[in-house]
Amino acid sequence: MGFSYAGSLLGGAPVVRRFQAGTDLYVGNLVQTGLVNPAHGGHVEIAEAEGEAFENDQPIVGLVSAIADASRTYVAAVSGTAGYGDKSTYTTTQATIAANLGTGKTGGAEVDVTLIIPQITLVRAPIYNGAWGTALTEMVATSASSTGVTITATGDAIADFTPAFGTIYCRSGANRGHYRIMTTTTSTTVNTVVIPFPYGIVAGDVFVAAGIRLGMSTLNFPATADCIDGNLVQTNYYPAFYHDINLEESGKEYAIFSTMNNWAAPAT
Repeated sequence: MGFSYAGSLLGGAPVVRRFQAGTDLYVGNLVQTGLVNPAHGGHVEIAEAEGEAFENDQPIVGLVSAIADASRTYVAAVSGTAGYGDKSTYTTTQATIAANLGTGKTGGAEVDVTLIIPQITLVRAPIYNGAWGTALTEMVATSASSTGVTITATGDAIADFTPAFGTIYCRSGANRGHYRIMTTTTSTTVNTVVIPFPYGIVAGDVFVAAGIRLGMSTLNFPATADCIDGNLVQTNYYPAFYHDINLEESGKEYAIFSTMNNWAAPAT
């Protein structure tokens, strides 16, 4: 699944509310208030990717934790672009709504939303490269760095995100298991860190990087709002606080974060 509840910094059970959906929604989607497009008539809609216009980027209300209406279907991932898992199908067709009234609900598309309380709710999110199911690209070192500060590598040159916002991790070699903040990109194939890796880097060492960092950082997600986009430029973003980042296994990278006070315009 996509985004999921990972606990609360204050303890206690998650807070879940049922809302009418104003768009098709999947379990694991982030959702925003229906003010994103009030013409759809729903309480919540899929969260829109970050942008400068606050009228298009309403506060993130929470994440879809269950489908509550009779339209629920299971949809497998479609080439990493169109969602996955249990789906609620939005409809304004009266006959369809009337047929669903037997469920004892409104007959329209409804979802259970686990509320995200800024700075308190912990959210677990998979990290992908642009779309669900597309793993971050590994970088294989092509030359040595005895000082442990320069990664010259084939593969992803991390050209798409601001270096100081990036975390780089060593998957293979003497530095395996160590994380560093990537500080500069000096060319299409060279990345550097200020705090050295403890051992020299040699050709063949494998690294991977994502455009997030522990502590205060950025939250970017694709239009499907089902994962963190780990390779997206941080021109526009939502502020978030990252408690854990795990880049150890390809295709299974994840992070745990809490949102900041997002009742204000997203940072740009």
